[in-house]
Amino acid sequence: MNSPKTAAAPASPPLSGAGPAALGTFEFGTPALPAAMAYELLDAYYEQGGRLIDTAPTYGPDGGAFRAEALIATWLRTAAAPGMHVISKAGLDPARPERGDLRPEIILTSAAGSAARLGVPFTLVLHRDDPQIPVDEIADAASRAVADGLATGTGASNWTAARLEAWAVRAARCGLPGPQVTAPLWSLAPRKNPPAEPWLAEATPGHLAVADRYGMTVTPYRTLAAGFLAASHSGRHAAHHAVAYDTPAGRQRRERLRRAARALGMTPHGLALAWLRAVSPAPVIPVVGPRTVAQLRESMSGAAAADRVTPEVAAYLEGRP
Repeated sequence: MNSPKTAAAPASPPLSGAGPAALGTFEFGTPALPAAMAYELLDAYYEQGGRLIDTAPTYGPDGGAFRAEALIATWLRTAAAPGMHVISKAGLDPARPERGDLRPEIILTSAAGSAARLGVPFTLVLHRDDPQIPVDEIADAASRAVADGLATGTGASNWTAARLEAWAVRAARCGLPGPQVTAPLWSLAPRKNPPAEPWLAEATPGHLAVADRYGMTVTPYRTLAAGFLAASHSGRHAAHHAVAYDTPAGRQRRERLRRAARALGMTPHGLALAWLRAVSPAPVIPVVGPRTVAQLRESMSGAAAADRVTPEVAAYLEGRP
C-alpha cells in the first residue's frame, strides 16, 4: 500500500529515549527471579539508562498467580525513577496460546486491570491476534483504552504484517492513534521449518517495512533465541533449542556470531542484539531477559553498539556473500 509513513499522531512520546534495550520481566516473581532479584535488575537497568519495561498480566507465573505487574508497580512507587515507561499486554490466554482473545470487552477489561495493578498508564500491546475479529473492532477498542486514560498508546505482538498494516490504515482513516509498537519474534537464529510454535509471528522484511512506513518501534522478543545464541546454550532452555532452533543454519550463524564477537571485542549476545538494531529500517529496542546484573550490563552495552555492525559484518553473520 502506498500509505503515509505515519498513520496518526502518537498518543505518547516516542520510545526513542527508552535506551538500547527493554527489560523483559517474564520471570519476575518466580522462583527463578524472586522479588529481591527483580528489584536489583530494575535498579541496575535504570542506572544504565534503560527506560522501558516489558511486561504482561500473564508474566511472573507462580503457583497459579502472575506476579510481574505487581512487582513492577511496587518498584515504580518506591524507586526514584522518572521517565520510566511500561509496555503491558492484553489478549493472551495461556491455556490457548495459539490465538488471542481480542474481543473489545476483553481488551478494555484487561487494560483496566493492568492500569490498576501498575498504577500508571502504559503502552497497551495486543498480545496475540485473532483474525476472526475484524481489525476495525480491535482498533476501536484499543483507541478507547487510550481515550479512557488507561493506556498512553497501543501496539501489537505476534501480528502478521498484513493485519498490522490494516490496523494502521484504519487508524489513519479515522483519526485514531495507530499502533506505535510491534513486538515480533526475532533473532539472528532462524527457527526450524515448520516452526514449533507456528502462531508466533516473526519479523520478516515485510513486517519491518510496515513498522518503518507507519512510524512504529519494533520491540522484538526471544532476541537471543531463548539463549541459543548466548555463550552457553545447554541450560534450562536446551529442550526448546532442540525443537525450535537447533538446525545446521542456526549452528552456522551461532559460530559466525562467536567469531565476529571475538574479532570485535564483544560478547556473542551483545553482538546479536546490536545486529537487530543495525539491520532494521525501523527503530528497534530489543527485549532482553537477563537473570543477573552482569548479564544485563553486557546486553545493554552490546545493544548500544549497533554502529559496529557494518554491512560487511551483517553479511558475515547472515552468511551472505
